[in-house]
Amino acid sequence: MSFVEIAGNPIPEGAQEHWFVGAGGLRLRALTAPAQGAARGSILLCPGRTEFIEKYFEVITTLAKRGFAVLCLDVRGQGLSDRETDTPVKGHIGNFDDAARDLAEAVRLYADHLPRPHILMAHSMGGAISLRALQKEWVRPDAAVFSAPMWGIASLKGPALGLTKTMAAIGFGKTFAPGTTKKWERESFEDNNVTHDATRHARCMDLIEKEPRFALAGPTIGWAAAAANVMDGFQKAGALSKLRFPILVATASEEKLVDNSSHDRVVAALPEATHITVEGAMHEIMMEKDALQTPFWTAFDALADRVAPKK
Repeated sequence: MSFVEIAGNPIPEGAQEHWFVGAGGLRLRALTAPAQGAARGSILLCPGRTEFIEKYFEVITTLAKRGFAVLCLDVRGQGLSDRETDTPVKGHIGNFDDAARDLAEAVRLYADHLPRPHILMAHSMGGAISLRALQKEWVRPDAAVFSAPMWGIASLKGPALGLTKTMAAIGFGKTFAPGTTKKWERESFEDNNVTHDATRHARCMDLIEKEPRFALAGPTIGWAAAAANVMDGFQKAGALSKLRFPILVATASEEKLVDNSSHDRVVAALPEATHITVEGAMHEIMMEKDALQTPFWTAFDALADRVAPKK
């Protein structure tokens, strides 16, 4: 299998597709792409829920032009990676530790493609997976960047949270969570809650139509319970005190999916974190209109210059 191509979404220069075995024996997909010009370091890129490598081609090229080699994953349960259920469109991860170990294994396997220093970059659900990998010291980067990280979910609180954990514990973990969609349908731009950029939104939809295996519907009860468990772990006293390296956290001011208040709580527990709010941006900051992305990339460049100076 080669990368999925559509017009307007070129494959990053020198990109290679890799397959590896992750936790529990799942077959998982990764990309490595070299820096354009002299390499100043590498980016370890972990996407969010429902996402896949091809959606990040533009981001990967942006990073390569800045002098970074890139590793990007199809997280278990999405993209072309193996699922944990017999229903491919179910958004399911039974334990976020498995996904965090997958990330660590990919970094180990493809180390020859990834010159130091390493900057971990994660979006949304990838932020929960990646922060867990950092917390457990399974991945040891020199810095980290989080875009709209899923460190809290507004709808997963109180009685809903308790019921979710109970249902998962008694065997309903692989059932769609109540109220979620059970099939994928092309989303209109007007109905989307992640970006103001119509072209980038259409590109994602076009990729899924070109490769239906990319399609993912709603999450399972087990996914919600696993997400709650890992997010709870970030709130414990001292849980993140070992992360003594530069970290950038970017919050979208027009967020509709994750709980932005969780960013404040986690940032307060991180010894060397910088927290910015990208005004006017919706959830997918790196897929927003160019002008809305600018504050994010400005902050990224400031962090990168500290740990990976230009050569």
